[in-house]
Amino acid sequence: MLKIKWDVEEIISLINIYKKASNGEIQDINKELSVLSKVLNKRADLLGIHHDEKFRNLNGMKMMYQNVLYVATNGEQGLSAASQAIYAVFYMSQKSPDVYEMILAEFNDRYPSN
Repeated sequence: MLKIKWDVEEIISLINIYKKASNGEIQDINKELSVLSKVLNKRADLLGIHHDEKFRNLNGMKMMYQNVLYVATNGEQGLSAASQAIYAVFYMSQKSPDVYEMILAEFNDRYPSN
């Protein structure tokens, strides 16, 4: 299995799912994570990122989502294995929402889910 670190765009797209779920906009988180998995695989292909079949698969996406949940709930829920990158990007989403929204909009424009 190839281990490829998550970058800012990928983390922002995952935080976006958390935010939508916490606002009640998403009913089926697994479905959203599955769609994001496909988008991230397609993105990796477009960017020439060498990866294997486990790259950003649904099980891994669920674990990363739980890491975001841990950070977002100050450790009350989720998995405690969150990377410094998740902490930093989540903090940025709170302190600089305009920057967060710009990066998210660019990600969604470049890598649509349809």
